[in-house]
Amino acid sequence: MELISVIVPVYNVESYVAECIESIQNQTYMNLEIILVDDGSKDTSGDICDQYAAYDERIKVIHQENGGLSAARNMGIEAANGDYISFVDSDDYIGLTLFEDMLQLLKEYDLDIIEFTAFRDKSGDIIEGCNDGHLDIYSKEDALRLAMHDCFVAAWSKLYKRSAIGDVRFPVGRKFEDTATSYLYVANANRVGHINRCYYYYRLNPNSITQTSFDAKSRWDFVLGYEERLQYAMDHQLPYVDDCNSLLMKAVLSCLTAYYAKPMGNQVYYDKCKKMIETYRNEASYKLLNSKYKLFLWFFGRADWIHKIGARLSYLAKQVRS
Repeated sequence: MELISVIVPVYNVESYVAECIESIQNQTYMNLEIILVDDGSKDTSGDICDQYAAYDERIKVIHQENGGLSAARNMGIEAANGDYISFVDSDDYIGLTLFEDMLQLLKEYDLDIIEFTAFRDKSGDIIEGCNDGHLDIYSKEDALRLAMHDCFVAAWSKLYKRSAIGDVRFPVGRKFEDTATSYLYVANANRVGHINRCYYYYRLNPNSITQTSFDAKSRWDFVLGYEERLQYAMDHQLPYVDDCNSLLMKAVLSCLTAYYAKPMGNQVYYDKCKKMIETYRNEASYKLLNSKYKLFLWFFGRADWIHKIGARLSYLAKQVRS
């Protein structure tokens, strides 16, 4: 039986990690390597991991100094021996037949990556229409096109062949690591599948390793992922470079809009955003923008005060409604 390595970054989740571990232990597919990476937890999460490892030889616990989600996942990848790899966040849990079902699909349809859906969105509500069992199969070209347009983003919603992971690693010290990484995994694949079946139970935990405050540095990390994606499209002469340019402009403008609405953090990151617009703006930049962002982009460098006032008024209106 092929070995599946399940990588679980762990940070301050003592109330949730046991349920996560047990949902993996109890899988109907049992040939698993469960890698728990304790990323410097300050609570009892690391001890809980050790307790489970003491009676299940499939569990390997790695304790490291806090380095963030990317560092924890990368450590797990380096330690993994499996033919297949999957990521589970330690405050979430999974359905019991996930790996049996996904491995069967990978083999039956000769896939390198299979994506499944989740039972909860970030608001905690059940996602409607995500469990009808519909299966889509994508060629390398179609899958990469979708990935470059913000599909296949979450690392945790997939089972990967080891070859799809390859030598791609998550960017250490940055937030929005999935945006910077997921399209590269898809680029390593020849065939990718997506099944509308819910196996993953997403739980919002503000203290976990996967949550982030949307500060100035985080917003810049968000923008960087789109710049790297555009650069990849240009380097590989992909036919949707213009779309990637427009998505980058959307990310930059959303960053600037947030800053104008409620200035926070180090302004140097927002100055970098302005420089990025100056570097990449062209006629294609407007392609995928809504009318508001098209207006903001057109006025950039001409009458920035319009963007500032518009962002501030929008923010104040939301505050009144809430």
